[in-house]
Amino acid sequence: MAWVNIAPTVTLPTWNVTDLELLKRIQYHLLENGNNIDADGTTLLTSMFTITEIVNAMNTRQQRFLKDTGCIIVRASEAVIPQQPRYSLPADWIHTRRITYQPFNGTITALYRSDAYALDMGLPDWQQNFDNPTVYNDGSDLPTLTVEIAKAPANVGTMTLLYVPQPTTLTGLGVNISIPDEFESALLWGTMADLLSSEGEPTDNARASYCESRYQLCVDLAKALIEGIAPAPTTGGSNGR
Repeated sequence: MAWVNIAPTVTLPTWNVTDLELLKRIQYHLLENGNNIDADGTTLLTSMFTITEIVNAMNTRQQRFLKDTGCIIVRASEAVIPQQPRYSLPADWIHTRRITYQPFNGTITALYRSDAYALDMGLPDWQQNFDNPTVYNDGSDLPTLTVEIAKAPANVGTMTLLYVPQPTTLTGLGVNISIPDEFESALLWGTMADLLSSEGEPTDNARASYCESRYQLCVDLAKALIEGIAPAPTTGGSNGR
C-alpha cells in the first residue's frame, strides 16, 4: 500500500499539516520560544539556530522520509526504443522504487537494480548485444536524471517506473508538508535530530540520538503499514512521553 499517482491523470494527495505548525512545535521543543507563551515561528530566543537553518533541515528530512518509506510514489510509463539503453527520468524523480519492462504483446517483467561494475562483470556483452532487459542502473555513474536498462531492448516495448517524487519545498510560511498527516512527527523529530547533530555550538549528541530514534520509529511504522512488515521489537528505554 502507498499513495500512488498514475501520471498524468491523477494528482498527488494533499495533507493538512503545515511547515509553520511544525516550526512552532520545534521552537517549543528546543526552548526557543523565550518568554512568548505562543511560538510564532519567526522569532527565536537565541542565536543557536536560525529560521533558515530549521526550514532547510525540514526540507532535507522531508525528502529523506519519502525516500526511506516510499509512502508517496508516482507511476510513469515510457516507450523504449530498440537498441537504446539510456532513458530520461522524470524531472521530479528522487528515488526509484521499481522498474518493469514489457516487450510488445509480451509479459511484464520486473528489472533488478544493478550498477556499472556488476553489468561489466555479470553481463560482459551488454553493450554489444540486445535482448529483453533484465536489470537497470540509476546510479551516480550516469548523467543526472538518467536510467540505463540492460541489455538494451532488441524490439519496441514499454518501461514502467514507480518512483518517489520531489516533495513541495517548505518555506516556513504555511506550506502544506508532503508527508501524510499520520507521520508528520517524523518530520518534527528528524529535523531536530539534524539540528542537534550539526557541528558547532548546537551540538547535543544525546538529544540528537533520541530524536533520531523517534524518527526511525516513524519510518518503521510507515513501512509496517505500507508493506505489512512488523517493525523489529525494541528493548528497554523510555516510551518517549
